[in-house]
Amino acid sequence: MRLGYGFPVVALRITITAAITALGYATAAHSAPWDALLQATPPADKAYLELSTDHLNGALDVFRVREDDPANAGTPAGDFHSVAISGGAKVAGGNWLSASLGRKSLRSASDAYHYTSWQVSAMHPLEWIGGNGTWAARLSAWGNHASATESTTAIVVPGARLRTVHIDKPEDRQIQADVVGSWKVWAGATLSAHVGIGKTKLSYQGMEATTKRNGCLYHVTFWGNTMLANLIPPCNVGGIVMEQLYDRSGLYGVDIPTEIAWRGNFAQVGGNVQWQRGAWTFNVGYLYHYMRRNGVDGILAGRGARSYQRNEHLLFQASYPVRPGWTVYGRAQTTSHLLLDDIPVTYNSSTAKRFGSGHATFGVGVRRVW
Repeated sequence: MRLGYGFPVVALRITITAAITALGYATAAHSAPWDALLQATPPADKAYLELSTDHLNGALDVFRVREDDPANAGTPAGDFHSVAISGGAKVAGGNWLSASLGRKSLRSASDAYHYTSWQVSAMHPLEWIGGNGTWAARLSAWGNHASATESTTAIVVPGARLRTVHIDKPEDRQIQADVVGSWKVWAGATLSAHVGIGKTKLSYQGMEATTKRNGCLYHVTFWGNTMLANLIPPCNVGGIVMEQLYDRSGLYGVDIPTEIAWRGNFAQVGGNVQWQRGAWTFNVGYLYHYMRRNGVDGILAGRGARSYQRNEHLLFQASYPVRPGWTVYGRAQTTSHLLLDDIPVTYNSSTAKRFGSGHATFGVGVRRVW
């Protein structure tokens, strides 16, 4: 006998939890790419082009900052890999236009999540400030998106088992404004400081899942807080079989759009020093980032769960000119709270608990200047 009525509470709760988790697995952190090294002085006389890659895995985790979960021992959970190409050019009025495009890959114990990252920015010199330093204003837009993310890890709770969860087009977008100043402090050394504000918006196109209930497999589709589950044939169990299930998550205290597609405002402040020693150039930078989100952190507080709004970055970079116009470099970055301000789309009401871990990445790159 086949019937259709409200979606069971137990199945609802496991579907919501895993669906939110599938949006992104928290593992690492940067900010709007490499803001800890932001300077007011142009990066080249006319233009530059740069290729870089950054990594973290078990062998590179020398600071032991990855999430310490015994259940993930011996798995790739916490691995991070990125590759990016960036460039910029000087235009009229001493202004600089820059852009970057990259790919970031994150791993959980059994799944991989891939995001395309991008950034465009314009920097304008603030010559009217005067003084001994160099000042500039930067306006930038940046973000991360994926065609889809999917969790294939089975999750079991009393009365329900989730097979897969699929999120269509998860995305974060930021717009940011910064003011930065740089000063020559001694021969071959430059000190820079900056402050910035911005806005963040997350979105997704759709969410689907499969779950098993009373021996039958169901395909669940979400529209905001509305859920529709359809039976996946065949189902040969005896007795009553629910062919279609319909319900609203809000009846159980779950607000899907607010919890995974939040908006927020952020502010950050940082500084760095650059100095030369022989042919080498060294940079050390620090960045403090604060994010205030609408909705999701209040929901976490109401459930007695912890949320994270602050992140700190410490970055070291060493560069060496291998031939005129060509430079290679290596860098290391540590952060206090994962991907909090590098891939904001990975933060939601389900993954927030993972952001208590720190992270460190190691990278290399090559730069061509003109």
